[in-house]
Amino acid sequence: MSASAHPELTSRARPPATPRSLLTLLALAAACGGSRPTQVAVLSPSVVEEPVTAILIAALNADNKLEPADSLWATDATVVADGELRAEAPRFAGVGLGGEVAITTSRLEVRQTLIWVYLEYRWLSLRDGAAREGKATVLLTPRPSGTGWRIVHAHSSTSRDK
Repeated sequence: MSASAHPELTSRARPPATPRSLLTLLALAAACGGSRPTQVAVLSPSVVEEPVTAILIAALNADNKLEPADSLWATDATVVADGELRAEAPRFAGVGLGGEVAITTSRLEVRQTLIWVYLEYRWLSLRDGAAREGKATVLLTPRPSGTGWRIVHAHSSTSRDK
């Protein structure tokens, strides 16, 4: 097959690239380059430890008074205490009305916008001197307003021999 028989197969001379066409091509390539990844604030445990501990202490103290403390919890929070779902106080296993409650040990980890806390706590009744020890895993996320944290999940348990 000859090129003269098929004119579309003949090579055509291209005009030389101009600075304007190169700038247009670069602008088009930059626009098609995609969006930049979203920046997520990196939080360290030392930054969130104090406010999160305050939330956990407030939640335990509210249970000790059988108060709802709804402002500390997400409206759709999942709460499990000694294997049972709980929707109202006391939300933590082993905590009852009256007495004193304290966190005895805790470990906090931060994963972008999720805080994971493992804690051990002790409740002591001022009425009859009964004491209960509990363990809990609590997950917190930032409030929608971006100020502070809220509890989205709590799973707590006490020892079997009560």
